[in-house]
Formats: sequence, C-alpha cells, structure tokens
Amino acid sequence: MSAAAQPNFYLWGSWKSRTITQPFLTKKVAEPLKKVVLGETFVIGLTEGGSVVSWGKDTKNGCLGLGVDDTGQPITSKDAPQPLKLSEVIDIQMGTEHVVALTQHGEVYTWGNGDKGQLGTGNEKAYEPKKVKELERQQIQQIVVVKNSTFALASNGTVFAWGHNKDNILGLESVKNNFEEIPVKLTLLSEMRVRKLEIFEGRTMIAHVKAPDSEAAGGGIFGMPVEPITMDKEPDEEVEIFRGIDEMRKAMEKTQEWWNHLLNIKHGQPYDLPHDVNMTLVNSSSQPAGSNSAQGTVQDDLTVKVDQLHRAERHLDALVHAAVKELQRTQRMPGTRNVRFILCMFIDEVRLRREKVQRTISARMLVDAKKKSHEISAYSVVDFSENANEEIRKIIAVTKELQQMLDTVKTIQPVDVMSNELKITLIECLECKLQLHDTRVELLKAADAKPCDPMLPALRIIKDRWDSLKHFSLYALYLECEQKKLDFGGNDDEHLAYLVKASNAQIDQILQIDKDRIISHDTLVPGLCYDLLRENAELRKMTNSYQLHVLMLYQGKNISDASVGMTQDRDLQETLGALQDQALPGEHTGVGARVGPPVDTIPT
Repeated sequence: MSAAAQPNFYLWGSWKSRTITQPFLTKKVAEPLKKVVLGETFVIGLTEGGSVVSWGKDTKNGCLGLGVDDTGQPITSKDAPQPLKLSEVIDIQMGTEHVVALTQHGEVYTWGNGDKGQLGTGNEKAYEPKKVKELERQQIQQIVVVKNSTFALASNGTVFAWGHNKDNILGLESVKNNFEEIPVKLTLLSEMRVRKLEIFEGRTMIAHVKAPDSEAAGGGIFGMPVEPITMDKEPDEEVEIFRGIDEMRKAMEKTQEWWNHLLNIKHGQPYDLPHDVNMTLVNSSSQPAGSNSAQGTVQDDLTVKVDQLHRAERHLDALVHAAVKELQRTQRMPGTRNVRFILCMFIDEVRLRREKVQRTISARMLVDAKKKSHEISAYSVVDFSENANEEIRKIIAVTKELQQMLDTVKTIQPVDVMSNELKITLIECLECKLQLHDTRVELLKAADAKPCDPMLPALRIIKDRWDSLKHFSLYALYLECEQKKLDFGGNDDEHLAYLVKASNAQIDQILQIDKDRIISHDTLVPGLCYDLLRENAELRKMTNSYQLHVLMLYQGKNISDASVGMTQDRDLQETLGALQDQALPGEHTGVGARVGPPVDTIPT
C-alpha cells in the first residue's frame, strides 16, 4: 500500500498449530482494522472502511482470496497486505479451509476450498471472493462458520446452511448427503423467528428466537404509550396522519416477513390448475430465493407424513397468533384503518391455509384407517373345506379387525363438511360390513341346523350405537378441560357452551347416521327400535345441558345465564332455574353434597 502502515493489533496465544507466548505488535495496514481472522500462515483483516486485506502464505486452500497472476496461477503468497475485490464489508468469518464475508447490502461472498460444499457455490476451490447467488434475493444480516459448515441468517428470521453435514450439524429436516453445495433453508426453525446465531465451543449451534408477540409488548408507537384522546382535547390531525403512515410501514414490513414465512410452508398452499400457469409464474417471481416454496400437489398431500402436516399446522397457528396480536395492538389507534385491512386479509389467508391443512389431516387419518383393511390376515386365508365352524371362525376374526377400525374412525375429529361426510360414510360402510358378516354367521348356523336369528345382526348395530351414547362421559370431558388448562377468559358461560358443544357433537354424529335410513336402517327391525335410539340421543342432549349446569354449581362456579347451552325444552329450563334459585351464595356445597358429581346417566 502507498500509505505508511500504522499499528494495527497485538497478537499472542495459540491458534491452529502455532503458539506465541508474548504479545507482539503488528504494523501492516495503513488504516484501522475492525476485525482479524488467522490462518495457519496467513492473516485476513477487515478495515473500518469496509475493505478486506490479506497477507501471508496459503498454498493449500487459496484463502488469501487474491485470485490468479498474469500466468493464470493462483496467488498463494504475499508479504505485504493486499486488497481483495470486495467493498462495504461488515463482517468476515473463517472456517477450517474457507472464508466468508458479509456486505452491508446483505450479500454473502465466499472463497477458499469448497470440496465439502462450504462455499455455497459448488464443490470447487475459489481463489477470489464469489457471491453466493442462491442468497441474492435475501437480506442477510449475520454469517456464522463452524469448521467446514456455513450458516446465514436473513432479516426475516430465516436461517440457511450449507457445507459439511457431519452429525447433521447443518440442522436439516432430512439428511440425504454428507454435504450441501448450495444454501438450504432450515425448515425445522420455521416455527419461530430467529434473531441471532451463536456458536458454543466451536461445534454447537444456538439460534436465539424472538417471541411472536414481543414486538407488540411495548404497545403504542415505538414502544411508547399513546396518549388517550379526551373530549376536551382536539386531536392533532397531522400527528394522526403520520402515526398512521408509520404504522402502515411497520405493518407492511411485518406482513412481508410473515408472507415470506408463509410461502416456505409447502402444505396448505392452493393447488395449481392447468389454467393457472400465468399466476404460477407471477407467484414464483415474488418468492424469496432459496425458499422451498414449490406449490403443493394432491399427490404430495397423499404421501407426506402426517407429522409434517401437523408441523405445518403449528407454523400456521403461530402466524395467525402473531398477526392477531398485531391487529389487537392497532385496533384503537387512530389512522390505522388500512393497517387493519391488510392484517385482516393476511389473517384470512393464513386461516384458509390452516383449514386446508386440517382438512388434509382429517382425510389422511380416515384414509389411513381404511388402508388397514389390507392388514387383516383373515382375508388372505383360503380354505376350500365345507366346515361351517371354520368359516365362522374366519368371519369372526375379520369382524374383530373391522370393529377396531370402526372404533378408530369414530375418534377422528373432522374440521369441515366434506371430512365429516366422509367419516359418516365410512362408518356406515363399516357398519354394513359388520352386519353382513353377522348375517353370514347366522346363515352358516342355519345351514348347520343350529339356532339362529336373522334379526340379530341389525340389532347388534343398534346396540353399538346405543353403547356409543352410553359410554360418552361428560364428566371426563370436563376433567380433560381442567387438565389441559383451557383458557376461557374467566367466562364460565363460554366454558359451559364449549362443553355442551363438544358433547352434543358426538350425539349429532349418531343422529346424522340415523337420518340416512336407506343405509342405516334394516327392514327386519321394527321402526320403534330406531325411534327409541333417536329419542335417547335427543334426551341425552338435554341431559348434557342439565348435568353441566349442575357440575358448575357443584364446583362453585357462577352461572349468570341458566339457558346457556340449553335446548328449547322449557320444562327443563324452568327446573334448572328453580334449582339455581335455591342454591344461594354459600349453599353450593349443599347442592353438591345432595346431587354429587355428575354421571353420564339419564335422570329419572
């Protein structure tokens, strides 16, 4: 360099295989150094002005970053500091065999040995800085290096990793190779926004995250409380306008970050149709580089693991929660009408995608339950004998498996009309199959001159439905809510309405099956049997409301409206009202002692 070198730094201690026991002053560079990294026999420095210089000797990896000479040979040795072809650099990091630089524009450059993919530009050596093109559309704010593995943190909280992947140090969701040559988004970190990366003992990665509602914790403008507007104080219209503009800017920035996150969640996105080609091109041009935002297909949803669908649902839940928090923060701020409009549109978009994921989960669970029929071993038994007892044993074995399948399907909770209809149809098919098997058993008994009853198979189906009603425990549902500590905002009426809705949903399922009489009813069974079953279900819905009211009184809860969750049975409401009138303050214990904990029986 033309200017005279000035004192730069003291150096002592051990690095690589070298040791310096006493500090010595280094005078090499003509301007102050912001940061220095050390190789085995070379030094790379970052100046306060944002330029990078190197000196020393590196014949192995090309970490000097000085390119090639006039003969095309790599420059591997320089005694005096030489500038690299970089500017406006804010950080440099050094691995075992490569160097990484970050500019103030969020661009990442690498050079050195790339045989393990640590450069992010391929697996070849780079003798001078090369831009990592896969990150060109990302605003990178931090770079981190662990030996031959490289990490980059984007401003939207997304983390990218590439290089050597021993022991999955890159943190990938699925490990396919020993190294990655281009940056890969860490999808396992998508649930929370990462704000900083840290290395512990040179081999452990730590990603510090930001809570979804931390930005809104302070409230107001820039964390300062907004002064309330009173009737005797005229609002400053200009201040409100600028506040609205500032809130609009912040909302757009946050929504853009959330949107980038949303695009990286593959499941829940709309399916591409043949006439949507142009829209697909528009969407692809707006997606951030390096994102795994390929449009989902029906085949993907049919083959992906259900656990991944549940993970996508949690990610979408987090986005809804964060956006709702922001909406609540700006709800009463003047001049934020457009902000609320944008947030409401984003929330609706995420909720629609979440509903699609939930529908897919319900459908997959139903499909998986149906596929278990292939695992029934009795279907594969081929017996050409004419022994009726052997035939009956085979049918009973299959019936047992089908009954387990039916019990599994009944526990699946659909989230939309289509999934609910699919569930009911599958239940009806399984009941018909079970009735068919029982009928065959009765026919085999008749062929063997044994006592039989052709009406028994249909009666057994009715008995199963009756047992489903009898075994549903309201008290267990209440205890489940207490165990999960579900928050109803201290509103006992909402708690009661939730319990009534959950219990009645199970009963309504049986009532809906009963409405499909052409399928669910049998001509050999008197209609009175089905009428009794239906009346039993309706009576239990009224009893649910009664028992839940008694439960609240037993627990000392305050019920402001006796009709919450009740049916339109006026006599039952009047009876409950009279019970509440008698349970004056301080007398709830007496009511509890008389009535006792509610049980799932029909009161007589």
